[in-house]
Amino acid sequence: MSGSESTNGSGNRWAEGYADFVIKFRWPLMLILLVVTIVAALQIKHLDMRNDPDTLLPPSNRYVVTNLYAEYNFGMGNLMVFTLRINEGDVYKGWFVNKVQEIHNRLVSLEKARESNFIDIAAKKIKYMGADENGLVFKRLIPTEGISSDSDIAEQQLAFLKEGIETNPVIGPMLVGFEDAEGNKCEFQEKDEKDCTAKSLYIIGDYTDEVKEIYLPWVREVRAMMDEYGQDDRFELLVAGEPYFLAWMLADLVNKWWLFVISFAIVIAALWFEFRNWRGSLFPIIGVSATIVLTLGLMGFSAFKLTTMMVLTPMLLLAIGIGHSVQVTRRFMQEQAESGDCESAARVAISHTIVPATLSIVTDMVGFATLATVDISFYKAYAYFGMFGMLTLLFTTTTLIPLLMMTFPCSRTDMGGGHEQSWETKVGGVITGMLNGPGKAIPILFVIVIFAWSIYYTEIGRGISGLMAGEAGRADPEVARIQDEFDIMPGVEKGINYSRAAFKEKSITIQHIERLNTIMPGVISVSIPVRGKEPVAELCVDTYFSEDIYDIEDPLEKVAACEKAKADLGCWDPDPCGAQGIFNQADVLADIEAMEEWMRAHPFIGFTGSYAQYIRLVNMLLTAEPGEQPEIGDLYIPTSKKLRSIDPDDDRGGDDIVQLYNGLLETMTEEGDMDSFVMKNWNEGVVMGFINTMDPVEAHAVTMDIQQYIEEHKNDPGFSKVNFGLRSGPVEDLSGDSNELSVDGVDYVRPGVGGFLGATEATREVAVDNWLTGPLLTAAAVFLIAALIFRSVVVPIILMVLLFITLFAQYGLGGYMTSIQNWSGNLAFHLQVALSIAMGLGIDYGIYMMSRLKEEMVATAGNWQQSLVNTLNTTGSAVIISVIVLLGCFIPLLNTDLANTWGLGIYISQALLIDVVTALTILPMLVAWLKPRFVFGRYKN
Repeated sequence: MSGSESTNGSGNRWAEGYADFVIKFRWPLMLILLVVTIVAALQIKHLDMRNDPDTLLPPSNRYVVTNLYAEYNFGMGNLMVFTLRINEGDVYKGWFVNKVQEIHNRLVSLEKARESNFIDIAAKKIKYMGADENGLVFKRLIPTEGISSDSDIAEQQLAFLKEGIETNPVIGPMLVGFEDAEGNKCEFQEKDEKDCTAKSLYIIGDYTDEVKEIYLPWVREVRAMMDEYGQDDRFELLVAGEPYFLAWMLADLVNKWWLFVISFAIVIAALWFEFRNWRGSLFPIIGVSATIVLTLGLMGFSAFKLTTMMVLTPMLLLAIGIGHSVQVTRRFMQEQAESGDCESAARVAISHTIVPATLSIVTDMVGFATLATVDISFYKAYAYFGMFGMLTLLFTTTTLIPLLMMTFPCSRTDMGGGHEQSWETKVGGVITGMLNGPGKAIPILFVIVIFAWSIYYTEIGRGISGLMAGEAGRADPEVARIQDEFDIMPGVEKGINYSRAAFKEKSITIQHIERLNTIMPGVISVSIPVRGKEPVAELCVDTYFSEDIYDIEDPLEKVAACEKAKADLGCWDPDPCGAQGIFNQADVLADIEAMEEWMRAHPFIGFTGSYAQYIRLVNMLLTAEPGEQPEIGDLYIPTSKKLRSIDPDDDRGGDDIVQLYNGLLETMTEEGDMDSFVMKNWNEGVVMGFINTMDPVEAHAVTMDIQQYIEEHKNDPGFSKVNFGLRSGPVEDLSGDSNELSVDGVDYVRPGVGGFLGATEATREVAVDNWLTGPLLTAAAVFLIAALIFRSVVVPIILMVLLFITLFAQYGLGGYMTSIQNWSGNLAFHLQVALSIAMGLGIDYGIYMMSRLKEEMVATAGNWQQSLVNTLNTTGSAVIISVIVLLGCFIPLLNTDLANTWGLGIYISQALLIDVVTALTILPMLVAWLKPRFVFGRYKN
């Protein structure tokens, strides 16, 4: 035993006073802790677990605000897709169509379904659109009772269905998927040229935001349907969509509860192997479990909205708590083995570990606290509940465990000399011998390899070159991006592939999404809200515009007169001036038409839809003579300019025709049929699209391309009258959002887009803002706290060296994951939380080592070599045991289907392995070289 392992006091009067106090009042304190834990356990049932990107991300973010605006006004924000692909023949078979209708009815019957927004052949808003001598014809595609069992009637019904789908270029691509003879996807407009066959029918369901509150029961119903219909070998069933996979993340976590039992079993087994008695195995688990229960109870009591990512909190508390537990339990057993007195052993164990435990827990809390500075709800949840959990560890581990060991004592002989294993007593000599000889090159080489690996994969050289290129280098878009985002490590992708961030590559959920991407036009949505710059006025009731306006023939003069009359009277008279709202203006719809044509030609955009598509379709149908087949060339917005280009003598006004078409559509459709594209005031609408990539680089590129298109065309005749997306929140007040922006202005902000593409871009913005500043803020806070606690500058400098080795390795891991395009492991916003947590964990070991080195230097009268051997034999071996136990704790995170918990487990496991090597080797070398007064004291010279 070293000299410090006697029953002598710690030398810290506060620590010794605390030890005496808790030992004297151990029964009341243990009773209070028991009661509080029971009360907290009763609150766990109130945990509010959900996965909602809109609540995870900053509410002021332009993409989040745009997404919320589109969801509240048009719906289509919680889309789920059921796709049925027939194995033989085409989809126009009675049994197959009826199966689609049956599934449609089941999906509509689910809670929180928004039936009016469903898109499929059985949806009431999806109709056959044609024209006859009387005008437009709207009919359901299939009868409400399904395809008839009578073969003759069924043949007629299926022929009608086929015509209704395949002659409708507006909605057809969202109803059916075509394949060529080789099984490759055909574009809708190419189906005839390539002799393609209709092989798939889609059911696109929309659910309200309230579905997020019932995710578990809801998704279990969905999975039951999948299991039921998936047994039919006549067709292939594929399911995807935001609410489905977000809900299934939660369900998968609940279904894998047994993995967490295994984690506890691993911890107990490791503790038993180390201490070889039931007290050493059980009491640390009791202490840490109390912390977990207290933290979960606070989560339930606070009703804080949590995500599946929060599963890491109890696992981290288990991991960190066991680390502290091993330190205090070993100290107790060593002291009792030497003195044979339980009370003395408890006093020494508490007084000697409470100070380093407090220091390390404070630094852990600082690491968590810096997360609260980021405006992301689950970062804040990590911060609040992580800090609370860390604080409780002082009482549930460093204090409670010695009190339990004292209250339920074992004999001195059972202690077996402190239960050091043979390898533990050799750790100090082996590592000290290595550090005193040529072997010191091994840890130095280890660090060099980490830096070389990280420099290569982070591409930090390219990042520095881009930053130094200055204005002259901005001609290269990538250099400009590096400068604008201060991306010093461009090899580390910060964007997110939401599906791969949610589930591992081999999970059935990802397999369905990837398969759907080969069948459907796209698998994630984008929405671009379009709002008129001028609000619509109230209709005139008692006062009307001058009759002279009727006689004005010049269109521009008439517009000016109408606007003046509106300003004078404060109302609008539609009789002489026409209907209000930008969707009653042909040039606005024509610009939307042009934008959609550009979007559909984009390599990453599969399909778009808007109200303009309905106007185009009506124009095509009504332009054809009764009884004649409509021509695809008439699928256009009838602006005055377009009409003159076809017939110079055509004097019709485009706005008048559009308003006529609007009236026809309003008359012929049912309530709510058009609400997903245009609002009732005709002044607000949305362009929807489906993106056929989830690659974070490509998703970012398509967002930038959409915004660039808007920028280049915002002064076109129609688009000059509208605002796109949103630039600031909240949704309830849009008065500050305008289109009067310059692309050259320093304050220019491009409008956000909504849909899942918007959520994807929002996470990238958050990640770019925090990937470097967050960890640096943590480092600065830890440095300051350590300097105050140790009353030294040298000690925090040593700790910072260890911290930055680990941090740079984390960035290197992110770069490596990016290089192999493993989008479950690139450094997106959901994994950046691991950076601050890993830094806090690493500091723990350094603090314990520093504190024990100081203690041993006093005990050995300044003998550095012996102090190092004693420290490594005791605290050093305990660090090794702690890391082994910590890694065991993360085994469940690596074995669920959840990719986000897998990623966190990978990052933190890497950090732990590096932390243990640097704490046991690099730290002693730095201490021996710099000789901080905190350790060497009066022996420094």
